[in-house]
Amino acid sequence: MLVSEAMTTKFMCCSKNQTIKETLTMFTQTTSNILPVVDSANKLIGIITKNKLFKILAEMPSFETTIERYFHPNPIYIHPNDEIVETRRLLLKHNIGHAPVVNRELQPVGLISTQQLLSSYNIFFNWKQELRSVIELAYDAIILVNNKSEITMVNKGFTNLFGVSSEEVLNQSCTKLFPNLDIEHVVKSGVSIRNTPQLINGQQSLISIFPIKEKEETIGAICKVTYRGLTHLHEALTKVKKLEKQLSDYQNKFNEMKGTKYTLFDIAGESAAIKKVKHEATLASRSMSTVLITGESGTGKELFAQGIHAASGQMGPFIQVNCAAIPAELLESEFFGYSDGAFTGAKKGGMKGKFELAQNGTIFLDEIGEMSLSLQAKLLRVLQEREFQPIGSAKTVHINSKVIAATNQNIEKMVEDGRFREDLYYRLNIIRLNIPPLRERLEDLPEIIQAIIDRLKQSGFYIKGVTHSALTKMLRHSWPGNVRELQNVLERAANLKTGDYIEEEDIPTFKGATKDLNTTGLPLKATDSSAKSYKERLYSNEKEMIISALKEANGNKTKASHLLGISRPWLYAKIKKYKL
Repeated sequence: MLVSEAMTTKFMCCSKNQTIKETLTMFTQTTSNILPVVDSANKLIGIITKNKLFKILAEMPSFETTIERYFHPNPIYIHPNDEIVETRRLLLKHNIGHAPVVNRELQPVGLISTQQLLSSYNIFFNWKQELRSVIELAYDAIILVNNKSEITMVNKGFTNLFGVSSEEVLNQSCTKLFPNLDIEHVVKSGVSIRNTPQLINGQQSLISIFPIKEKEETIGAICKVTYRGLTHLHEALTKVKKLEKQLSDYQNKFNEMKGTKYTLFDIAGESAAIKKVKHEATLASRSMSTVLITGESGTGKELFAQGIHAASGQMGPFIQVNCAAIPAELLESEFFGYSDGAFTGAKKGGMKGKFELAQNGTIFLDEIGEMSLSLQAKLLRVLQEREFQPIGSAKTVHINSKVIAATNQNIEKMVEDGRFREDLYYRLNIIRLNIPPLRERLEDLPEIIQAIIDRLKQSGFYIKGVTHSALTKMLRHSWPGNVRELQNVLERAANLKTGDYIEEEDIPTFKGATKDLNTTGLPLKATDSSAKSYKERLYSNEKEMIISALKEANGNKTKASHLLGISRPWLYAKIKKYKL
């Protein structure tokens, strides 16, 4: 709990040049026993107390005397984000009943008293005791940390799972003791992690970590490790997945009718940044106005274009033209088509252009910045007049197509440099969608990863997901190649994996990535000497559990994997690791 939650913001300040009479008047208008003394910039330079003023009056000075020689300079002061517990200790240490609360500029923003602290302190610890009771009764393993990733609370489920006592771990660094939970990353980034699988002490588990926030600031995190009743949970999830697949199949059939693979619902992520763009895309789908999509390479501009078409009332096809992939001399015929005999080498009977093919549908002009200035002029006329003539033809084709353009270039700079027509820019830039890069919405990464995993499954890969350690490794990367880079990394990993899940070692070591503290998936003690023995003890436990399961199963690895609650490939990997 912070001082800002307990302090009073109704207070008065005085200056050192104010008289005793004026200061007395101020004290009659407030219940506080102190007044902050400030300079002309409203910065704290001292305090004057009610008791001090009474002592001054006993000396019978003139009421017009200023308080300059009487106030206390360099007082003890508090900051709004200071902890209640530490503030209480500070005031008791200095035997102070009241203290001013100041901001970074040392300007008073409130007052705090020991009485307020005591009241808040009692409320805080009552709340903490209730929280402790709830956590202790929880079925899962639970651990809480503060903003320094220091462990503030654990329940019995956690100490049982990791084979530790609460006395061993409380107030210790979670990063040092349990590095592969990677709670520190959640504290720093504010990114939630939900139900990522990990083998802990031979126990297949699901890890979820959630930041604890106060006024948009992360003040700690709570980690939940589910390791009991996973069989029933997996059965329930399997049923949900089957229902999702049925819905997806219906959606895919509808998409095929409109010539698209994706809808706006297929764009993974719930961050504020991506929700804003999806909302804007939905609005853009409701009219025939042109749309300009900008964003770095690999951010998913084509997905948004398809999503807008799928959500629109246009029942015609979705036609995509990559302006960078077609030679400049062929772009005009690709766009507008040509008639029979229009030029040497022309296809007999002529050819319909992309605009005509997209009739009553959507034409998507990808990499619009690569278009020549001459073709830009012709495109501008088509957008203005809503009609065109195929090359070598006198026939006029009237178009009823939605036009979406996209670029990863700074199109405003291109206009400024004369490389893109200003009038075409204004014609295209009716509705603008700026797709944020992946590094600016890392909180969406787990959901995007799951979406990519689902697509890999549909293309023939057998894969259940990614482990917690693999996910946390990817969360530490900045993804300069955005979602396209993530897709490549996951597809590569899907080809390399030996078990049901993509493991940390299947993910490449990214250039400039934070060095991992530990790669065992097991906790370490804080000190080097004890850490080694602790690590060895946990390795030994896992090895012994596997040996015991193999014995009970009479060497049958399928049965042993069921007893351990892990997959057969995972068991084979552990047998190889321990040379059993």
